[in-house]
Amino acid sequence: MPEMDVRIRATGFELTTPINDYAEERLMSIRHLIGADSGAVRCEIELGRSSGHSKHGNVWFAEINLNANDGSRFFARSEGESINAAIDAVKDDVLAQMRNHKKVSRGMLRKGGAYLKRLIQRG
Repeated sequence: MPEMDVRIRATGFELTTPINDYAEERLMSIRHLIGADSGAVRCEIELGRSSGHSKHGNVWFAEINLNANDGSRFFARSEGESINAAIDAVKDDVLAQMRNHKKVSRGMLRKGGAYLKRLIQRG
């Protein structure tokens, strides 16, 4: 399992242990997708209540800023009816970005390998 430096910050409310544990539990799926070869990863999470005049509706937000040692960066922000809904939505957004990045990287690697194979076969 890769080493992950997780920093959770609360804005506009008190961060309780159940909320902290819920966010940590949701990050397990991100840890699995990172892979063991990426080295240490820094993950900053900001949870809070949206400022403004709105007293109902989507008033909770969650942001994830993920920086890996290989240079890849992922950022997502989501709002929800509850803090748990916002955490789930932002986790899904980051996972989608990470899966897309992995798919693009794999495709570029395959194209490069195919190009090298053609060069070797011609020479």
